[in-house]
Amino acid sequence: MRIKITKSLVLQALAQEKEVIPEALFPEGEYLANLTPEGKIEVINTKKIRALFSFSQFREKVTLGEFVVVER
Repeated sequence: MRIKITKSLVLQALAQEKEVIPEALFPEGEYLANLTPEGKIEVINTKKIRALFSFSQFREKVTLGEFVVVER
């Protein structure tokens, strides 16, 4: 799925090796998002930086207008 982040956000993220990064900038724009085997939604910033959201967290971001689902 593709999402659009409507304003630049600083999100807790994971490095490629699943190492937690305290903050990573996700500038306004379109991003690829995937469903993980653990049931989370993964928003990919770069090959190495990804943010994970539960369905409720993702739905909250959509409700607030911070995320817009562009393509399913």
